[in-house]
Amino acid sequence: MRSRILTAITLVLLVSCGGEGATTTVPSPGADTTVAIADPAPPTTAAVETTTTSGAATGGEDPCALVTAEVVASTFGAASASGEPGVARNCHFTIDGGVARSVEVFHYGSSAGWDGVKQGYEDNRGGVTAVDVGDEAYQPNDVGPYELVVRSGDLIFAVAVQEGQGGADVEAAILELAAAIAGG
Repeated sequence: MRSRILTAITLVLLVSCGGEGATTTVPSPGADTTVAIADPAPPTTAAVETTTTSGAATGGEDPCALVTAEVVASTFGAASASGEPGVARNCHFTIDGGVARSVEVFHYGSSAGWDGVKQGYEDNRGGVTAVDVGDEAYQPNDVGPYELVVRSGDLIFAVAVQEGQGGADVEAAILELAAAIAGG
């Protein structure tokens, strides 16, 4: 039943958001697999993110695809790390034995949305402070160096350590992980 509901919702989104001649991955009824179908609608600016019936994101906006658990572990000086998709376009990495217990990596979409994302942080998070990472980056003033929002190429992402973790080692690891995701 859940599979059929996801299929119906996805098909409605495809009709309203798909691109001409494009294909989209959608759940296959009755199975935990996906199938590709043609998008009949003309292109729009809306993005469609589909999921398999297990809940795993597919397509180009999977935050867990931005960085490997091995890179997270190495950056935070950990024995290991494991990434799990979250509910807010984030990937939650649990870190074992590093300078922090966990880190969140968020995928905010394409660089076309940069001004809107930045304005949201300025309006709701006490402003921002510029940081030299990627093409452009900032820290929200309410949490300082424990969250970093970056635009790199056509990607907007954020790296954040929560749960009251802090210190110079954590700040350096956040900066290093953001640079690794940004490609340098």
